[in-house]
Amino acid sequence: MIPDRFAPVLDELAPVAARFAEAGHQLHLVGGTVRDLLMGRGDPAGDPAHVDFDLSTDARPDDIRAVLAGTADAVWDQGERFGTVGARIAGRQYEITTYRSEVYTDDSRKPHVAFCDDVTVDLSRRDFTVNAMALELTGDTPQLVDPYDGAIDLARGVLRTPLGPEVSFSDDPLRMLRAARLVASLGLE
Repeated sequence: MIPDRFAPVLDELAPVAARFAEAGHQLHLVGGTVRDLLMGRGDPAGDPAHVDFDLSTDARPDDIRAVLAGTADAVWDQGERFGTVGARIAGRQYEITTYRSEVYTDDSRKPHVAFCDDVTVDLSRRDFTVNAMALELTGDTPQLVDPYDGAIDLARGVLRTPLGPEVSFSDDPLRMLRAARLVASLGLE
């Protein structure tokens, strides 16, 4: 069951989710917004100028742009190589990214990306389990997707990586700084 505090975010996302569903695509709210909603922290539907929504989908970038046509005030694709299409809808910024897997090489912090059709694979590439949760928006009712037990980790106050820490931190060393920020701001261990 989804808590009532999710309602403002779900209501705002409903028209976008409906467009993706009508086009035959899945759409998930992902990342810190899901974490903050679960924690009852902040105002995830706050000022559109300061709060953006990160979404993930099985739609490819061309399909994302087609779904957004006629509803977005602006669309940009500087992140298209990584599957990300940005949009502004009613003053709110959205980043909508195709589900993907990533492979890092030792000589670059930028991954080699392969698009996929599985949100669980996409969530595995996230930095921490508390950010590797998604809220499925295109079904009959919103459902939490939490294959790496991020909600349990939040409840226990634990910060873990979805994959082994040696993989996660080798892939992106900046995750160590994010770990320090999350420990300090969320009181996680």
